[in-house]
Amino acid sequence: MALLKAVVLTSKAIKGGKNKVRISVAHNGDTRYIVTDIILDSNKEFRNGMVVKRADATMLNTKIRNLLQHYQAALDEMDYVNGLSCPELVFQLRNASSYKHRTIQSIYEEYMANAHVKPNTIQNYRSMWRNISGYISQKTLVEHITHGTVLGLDKYLWNRKMKPVTVRTNLVFLMVLLNYAKRCGYVQFRVDPFFGFELPNMEVRQSWLTVDEVKKIRDFDTSKKNLAKCRDYFMLSYYLGGINMVDLLAINFNEQSDTIHYVRKKTENRPKMNKFVEFSIPDEAKAIISRYKGADGRLTATDAQRKDGHHYFLCTNMPKLAEATGIKNLVYYSARKSFSQHAFNLGISTSIIDFILGHRVDKGGTSLYSYITVTPEMASAAVRKVLDNLK
Repeated sequence: MALLKAVVLTSKAIKGGKNKVRISVAHNGDTRYIVTDIILDSNKEFRNGMVVKRADATMLNTKIRNLLQHYQAALDEMDYVNGLSCPELVFQLRNASSYKHRTIQSIYEEYMANAHVKPNTIQNYRSMWRNISGYISQKTLVEHITHGTVLGLDKYLWNRKMKPVTVRTNLVFLMVLLNYAKRCGYVQFRVDPFFGFELPNMEVRQSWLTVDEVKKIRDFDTSKKNLAKCRDYFMLSYYLGGINMVDLLAINFNEQSDTIHYVRKKTENRPKMNKFVEFSIPDEAKAIISRYKGADGRLTATDAQRKDGHHYFLCTNMPKLAEATGIKNLVYYSARKSFSQHAFNLGISTSIIDFILGHRVDKGGTSLYSYITVTPEMASAAVRKVLDNLK
């Protein structure tokens, strides 16, 4: 077992004959030292592990005892200490000291620096952090956040007249930061601050359309170019398994003329067995692609210029398409929702639907997907079945 004690090394005197108190770590036949910020004027001011002959000796001895207790507590929590060399043990003890007394601000900054976060999401996280830090001081130690803190933040957000979904996302972001701190070992809560707390319910957008409504959009005839393009982009998403616009605009259809093969950007950094979405491009989709494909193989984005992640062409023209077709609550996302619902109604396996949508196929927690795989051929057959249902 490692032994800790306070020492002063005469060979390590600094300018003016002064010396620093060090924590000696003796382990596996080796001894290393952790330097403290306690500086003595002379080696004579230290005897038998204690500071002597100084007016502030009592205060400095208390500080030394606290340091020894801190490192001993960190040592007691370590597993397999005997398997570490002395330098490795000292490194672990030094790290343990930095894990204590972290502010919620430092946790936020470290999380933002280390996490895989997209530019648009960064802006959302910063906005949520401003809301959270409007109630919780940035200097608050993370271990001082309690269930009462969560209740107070919840009340604060509601008093600002925020929508339920906004209140929920802000609280979830605080939960993410606290979970990050726990996983890093920066804090241990005797009672989790969110224990027993119910997050505001999210309203599920029932934006999926009936088969007849999708047919109505497909068959909608107009001389207005913007409405025609909006109609075509909506149907193209449906034909390609509910693909998101950000993924659609990134595909080079010169290279992918018969089979679509892409990584869904929204979940590209999440671990999953089915990394790629892949299936045959149906003829209905090929007709639209050929109409709008540019020389570089990508769909023309002249009318779909993006700013801060929003597709203003769709935001402007989807309401017009909804009005022209008489379909209420029509949004571009309806294509994805509708494809999913129609596939489910036709009895297509949820694992195949997940594969087409780019979701995790193995998210049910079952070991079944260690033995079976959803194939592109299965996905192609499923897409064909959904599209044939429109005929």
